[in-house]
This record gives sequence, structure tokens and C-alpha cells, in this order.
Amino acid sequence: MNSYLDTRDLYKRQSELQSDLDNLIEEIADLKEENSSYQEAGASLEEAEANLEEAEANLEEAEANLLEWQNEYGQELKALDDLESEVGRDWMHGATLIPEDDFTEYARELAEDIGTDSNAPWPLNCIDWDFAAKELKQDYSSVEFEGTTYLYRY
Repeated sequence: MNSYLDTRDLYKRQSELQSDLDNLIEEIADLKEENSSYQEAGASLEEAEANLEEAEANLEEAEANLLEWQNEYGQELKALDDLESEVGRDWMHGATLIPEDDFTEYARELAEDIGTDSNAPWPLNCIDWDFAAKELKQDYSSVEFEGTTYLYRY
């Protein structure tokens, strides 16, 4: 099993995280607006205080949820945003990120995919796959993600 990454999958995860974050921020904004309306409302003092107390508790809970989300997922979202900036134009349309350590095997798989018979002993057993991978790398860019160097091509 290979450890290649497809930027379409990363884009999907990034979108999910961004949507979650946006929802939490929107909830806080709505609660702040609700709090200010309770303060301005012409309700009885007791009713206004009860409503405001509940609204403030809801706001505190929403802010705590945002902080918890940021602690759990904030770095992941930032890493995906940074990776998107580096990979660029084909981020959501699909680029394959191949770990540099797996690139020789990738070169071999690519040769098989373009028509080299994988069952034939010749010429596959005569090919210097490290050299072939080195030559192929010239058409690829590299990017760091989560401590691994990946190679990709559009």
C-alpha cells in the first residue's frame, strides 16, 4: 500500500475544518448580538436579567467550544492552508503527493502504468530504478508536510 496523498482528499478535510470553524465563530457572533438585544430590550428587569444571564452562559460555552476546537484542530487547518499555498493551482482539482522516500517505487509503478510489462524479467531487472527516479524527479516539485518531504507534479 502506498502512502501517497491526493490533494482532493486534503482539500475536502480542509473544507470540513474551515466550515466547522466558521460555524463556531458565527455562533459566537449570533450570541453576542443576542446578548446586546437583551440589554436593550424593554422587558421587565427580572426577565431581562434572567435572559441576559442565560445568554452570557451560552456565549461562554460557545467561546469554550471554539477554544477547544482551536486546540484540537487549529494546527491541522493551518498546516493544510500552508500546504495549499505551496502546492497552488491544482490543490482542489488533484495533485498526487508522493513521499520522497517512496519515489523510486513510484517511478517503477509509473513505468508499469505506461506499458512496461511487469511480468517480463527484461528490461525491468536491468533498470537502475534509483537513477530512473532521480531523472524523473526533475519534473517534480517538493513540499514539506507533517515532517515528510513530498514530490508532486501538475
